Amino acid sequence: MPSIVRTFTTRIGNHPALSARAALESRVERELYAALRTGRKFTGDLAVSFYQQFGISAKTLDGIHRQLKAQLDAISELAKLRVAELDVRTAALRRKIADAERFCRATDGERRRRLRFSLHQHRRRLATLQARQIQARQRIDNPNICFGTRKLFNAQHHLAANGFDDHKDWLRAWRSARDSQFFIEGDARQIGGNQFARLKGSEEGTFSLELRLPEAAGIWSESDMLLGGHVVRAAYFTGLHFEHGAAEIRDALAGGKPLSYRFRRDDGGQWFVSIMLRQEFDEPAIAGFANGCLGVDLNADHIALTLVDAFGNPLTTIKDAPGSPMMKRRIELVTYGKTSAQRLDMIRKAAAEIAAFADRLGVPVAAEKLDFKRKRAELETQNGKKRARMLSSFAYSSFAEALARVCVRRSVRLVLVNPAYTSIIGLVKFAPRYGSSVHAAAALAIARRAMALSERLPASGGGIQVLLASGDRVTLPRPARIARRHVWSSWSQLSRGLSAVHEGRRWARRWARSDGAGGLATSRDRRTGFG
Repeated sequence: MPSIVRTFTTRIGNHPALSARAALESRVERELYAALRTGRKFTGDLAVSFYQQFGISAKTLDGIHRQLKAQLDAISELAKLRVAELDVRTAALRRKIADAERFCRATDGERRRRLRFSLHQHRRRLATLQARQIQARQRIDNPNICFGTRKLFNAQHHLAANGFDDHKDWLRAWRSARDSQFFIEGDARQIGGNQFARLKGSEEGTFSLELRLPEAAGIWSESDMLLGGHVVRAAYFTGLHFEHGAAEIRDALAGGKPLSYRFRRDDGGQWFVSIMLRQEFDEPAIAGFANGCLGVDLNADHIALTLVDAFGNPLTTIKDAPGSPMMKRRIELVTYGKTSAQRLDMIRKAAAEIAAFADRLGVPVAAEKLDFKRKRAELETQNGKKRARMLSSFAYSSFAEALARVCVRRSVRLVLVNPAYTSIIGLVKFAPRYGSSVHAAAALAIARRAMALSERLPASGGGIQVLLASGDRVTLPRPARIARRHVWSSWSQLSRGLSAVHEGRRWARRWARSDGAGGLATSRDRRTGFG
């Protein structure tokens, strides 16, 4: 049965116990991190020394260690993605340098002087990227954490520019940032799903929370309870109201499921509590493709959707829903210039619209399984700085996560396919046949791939005609079909041929816009780095 982790947040009253526990656990985490950095292992001797030094329980220390390990693993994984992104960017820059060197040898005069200066800057940029590659590879095996964020740490060197009166003012903000949150892991074996935080519902629809405190927190609680012969200090919070998720929390409490809690203080000093629980959903009612499939093609400024029938043919209307819109849909998703919260809201609404549409039609959703860091780096190198700004503002991974979660919640099957050559398949095979856009045709190719349908090259007597974005048509030689070789090998040859056409046209435009072999570089050349 599919399940997802859901988080519900509400405001909680300020209490000295929250700041005291956050400060204690933050200090333990930093001390544990320092001990692990020296090469010590989290074994019995190290754990006992922490029990004695900080007066915390084994359960609390184990939870802190797991959280710390998860942070280090996440930093290591992010470093791997960073290395992959830098590999793409350095490879593209090397190609750019090689092209510029070849172009420099074919020119002379003032234009050659400008190209040499541009080459020098490109080589400097390449050295910078290579240094970043080395640092990123080091972080894979040796991840490090700056508690309180590096941005705030570096702010001490420019106090006035960052709004601090003096170093003491910065130090207060620094300590507050380091001690602003703590996490309590859930345990299904405990009453209420947690050993240290107990949530109870009331008939009025609100909740009350009991937060148990370690003795080392140094806070006298509102009540000292005698439990197992020991005094247990606890703080109580009443009247908690959740705008969303109250029913899910009550079901989790009734079902004995583990509940994890994260307490966080915002910049205004207000505390919030987030409750995390795992919720199970029904299996997708439509497991196959008897009703068709909905293909999704993700782009930097919109999402293209194409609905196909059980045979892989695109549909234009729904027979049982008169007046319904066309089945080749486009969801606008321009996130450039938006805040992170606005971008996330737009992405979640787009994902919810896709899942609701598929649920109403009773079809699975097919999307690409993208390596988003690499994809963004490739598009950035291919489309220039203006397009790169739009791409950098788009949270690809957030869309993938949002689509997966909303499909689980609606019991809609989500099929992730390999994205190889879906764009050129749509451009060459389906866009001319159905008169659709390239992106709608790519969504069609994605849906057909999910259904395991044919991806053969279109039949043609001679070469294969391709319509370019400029409106021109080019004819490429049809790749020879080699027995026992995958059909993608033919699409790979065709893709390389089309790339060569685009590159040749770009060089022709640059040469035509220059004033002969020794003319000055145009503004377009300077923007692209060849002037």
